[in-house]
Amino acid sequence: MVYADCVLANWKKKDPSGPMTYDNMDTLFAFPGGDCSKGFFLVSLLVERAAASAVKIIPDIFEAVINKNLKTLKEHLCTVSSSLREALQVFSLVHKYVDPYDFFKILRIYLSGWKGNALLPEGLKYEGVWEAPRKFAGGSAAQSSIIQCFDALLGIQHGTVDDNSSAQFLQEMRDYMPSSHKAFLEAVASGPSVREFCLSSKDADLKEIYDECIQALVDLRDYHLQVVTKYIIIPSSRLKNNANREKVKENEEKGTGGTDLMNFLKSVRNTTKKACL
Repeated sequence: MVYADCVLANWKKKDPSGPMTYDNMDTLFAFPGGDCSKGFFLVSLLVERAAASAVKIIPDIFEAVINKNLKTLKEHLCTVSSSLREALQVFSLVHKYVDPYDFFKILRIYLSGWKGNALLPEGLKYEGVWEAPRKFAGGSAAQSSIIQCFDALLGIQHGTVDDNSSAQFLQEMRDYMPSSHKAFLEAVASGPSVREFCLSSKDADLKEIYDECIQALVDLRDYHLQVVTKYIIIPSSRLKNNANREKVKENEEKGTGGTDLMNFLKSVRNTTKKACL
């Protein structure tokens, strides 16, 4: 189960001619737990949609950098920061449509994979397919190309794949994306450097507008940390003791992608902060 399955390709409009709003949308498939999966998947989708206007203008941003068109570049970077602000506002709908305990006790089980999973330390054996067990990550927000896209656009570096587990995890998650999304991220990363252009510019307004984009991304990642605390960390801490408590706890506070959840999210939030000019 990957992000593209349960979010990007799991929606329809109730009224085909109506708007793309929560009330006019439904999922194609759902998991047990009432409307929890519908809420989680559709809110995630609407966050993607809120960021779409910024994604569309990336070619125009590159063109502005190449042509040294400061006015156009400023306008487009303002669109990026406002789209990220809108995405944050939409993200807050998760509190309205997703119950923390239904998410933690029910939905999260279906999203979990068998990589970095204490309950399946050797991975999962696919009988009749492969001889050895395989370790695959579950569905994770890190498999969304949206945030990685803005990291690439703004030149935010989370370390190198060789020496940094966060960078390595983000790179691995690209293998779980649709191939066109992975190719798009590579294209954005190989484009003209917006960051270097802003750094070398003597225009203080441009630097400030660039920093507003960075801050909007920091705020989005900060909010994600708050949501994870409410939906994973707090429910995990309230579980009753049982014989397998330590192993269960170790697994519960892992991300569905198999990463050490809070450390990973804090790490990428902090490196994003450091990108401010």
